[in-house]
Amino acid sequence: MKHQVGDLLWIPQMAMLYKGPNNPMAVKFNDEPKIGLFLKETSHDGFLCISVDGETWIIEEKHTRRLKGVKENVS
Repeated sequence: MKHQVGDLLWIPQMAMLYKGPNNPMAVKFNDEPKIGLFLKETSHDGFLCISVDGETWIIEEKHTRRLKGVKENVS
């Protein structure tokens, strides 16, 4: 799926986040579901560069879902 810079992505609990190839041991598990901001695709197929809580991470795309527009209840 193609994303645009600035797309909001849902990141599930326990998704593994990587700092990147220059820091191969810098990984963490997402401790709770979060919303991330898509920054760019990486040079590795199936991985995305995202921003979560002000930090840049790499995540496997299959662990993300694009947030759709919020529908408002209009009376």
